Amino acid sequence: MKFLTSAAIWAGLSLSVGAFAPSLNVAKTQARTSLASAVSKEEDLMLTLKVILDHADRSSTVSEEQYIQQVEESKVEAAPESIDVSIPYDATVQLAYDNSDKSMSFDDFKPQYLAQAVAEVIAKQPIDVSIPYDATVQLAYDNSDKSMSFADFKPQYLAQAIADVIAKQPIDVSIPYDATVQLAYDNSDKSMSFADFKPQYLAQAIADVIAKQPIDVSIPYDATVQLAYDNSDKSMSFADFKPQYLAQAIADVIAKQPIDVSIPYDATVQLAYDNSDKSMSFADFKPQYLAQAIADVIAKQPIDVSIPYDATVQLAYDNSDKSMSFADFKPQYLAQAIADVIAKQPIDVSIPYDATAQLAYDNSDKSMSFADFKPQYLAQAIADVIAKQPKKETPKEEIEAPPSSDVSIPYDATVQLAYDKSDKSVSFEEFKPKYLAQAVAEVVAKRS
Repeated sequence: MKFLTSAAIWAGLSLSVGAFAPSLNVAKTQARTSLASAVSKEEDLMLTLKVILDHADRSSTVSEEQYIQQVEESKVEAAPESIDVSIPYDATVQLAYDNSDKSMSFDDFKPQYLAQAVAEVIAKQPIDVSIPYDATVQLAYDNSDKSMSFADFKPQYLAQAIADVIAKQPIDVSIPYDATVQLAYDNSDKSMSFADFKPQYLAQAIADVIAKQPIDVSIPYDATVQLAYDNSDKSMSFADFKPQYLAQAIADVIAKQPIDVSIPYDATVQLAYDNSDKSMSFADFKPQYLAQAIADVIAKQPIDVSIPYDATVQLAYDNSDKSMSFADFKPQYLAQAIADVIAKQPIDVSIPYDATAQLAYDNSDKSMSFADFKPQYLAQAIADVIAKQPKKETPKEEIEAPPSSDVSIPYDATVQLAYDKSDKSVSFEEFKPKYLAQAVAEVVAKRS
């Protein structure tokens, strides 16, 4: 009986497998809900047979359309639910906390763990693997017999390396056109794009180059007149004041000896020595500095710092209201520039004739006006000079001749005048070089 039942079961399975397969999940579900669990092999076979027979009965009473509908419904019911396999945001923190000693709460542990994780990520950023300048020399020295010190080995190695490079085929060592701009951009705060940064940087670089060109330190023709007029009582108009001042200035220049305003040959060396630690005397410093300067000049490649012919015109046009085209602006600007150059006279850098009188007046009690003080002061000064002349017997015919008077203005008169008007917080010896440097800077600034 058992064998017959089993044969019937497997025959039924093989014949109805096509119809049974789609409803397999439904049949199993119904079996689980309507029948108890089998406790033996025979009971399990009986329960399985009942499920098959129930399916056969249902299949004989269901149309093809109903069967298809049941199959579709079973597919919908049997569709697996979607599973959230995403990892919680705090999963890593939670895992680290679970593996810790739990000596603190998770809320306290979390910020410390995240801070440590961020620090470790930052520490793993790209590393500067650039090679030191002396790396090749050091490597060659390490592989040598070290029969000489590194300091002696280095220049010999570099000389040989340069000779080897020269002996090889020409190498393109040209720097990309944008290399300087790119380097400056990389060192900037990158607050703007490279495309916006580049024109601004180039404009600034051009301005810097122009600023380093030989400076025209000539003073505008009217500068001295304007300065004198500003310091006057302005009792007359500038137009009336100017010819009188110029006439007086010309007379003063004619009366004075030529002034040597040339720069000493050693001025650059002296400046470098003053800025050094003065660990050696100037006599020892000078030949070393000149040798180094010559070496630096030889080492530098010729640089084209020429300014485009239209650079000044373009700069003036950019600062204008652009009410006309550049083509129309250019000839007018050049004509005006030529006229300005022609109009400029040589500079009178002489000390004003009244400097000594002004200094004496500023140190007086100012009980009278400068106009009244000046003739009295000059008369007294001439008398003092005459009185200081050495007394000697003079021929009778020379008694009537007026004695020579030294009324020259001391070289430091202007500096002394400025020092007397200062707060005298430093000595005159310290004040003088600062004042002269400032005076030269102001003259240069008035031409730029």
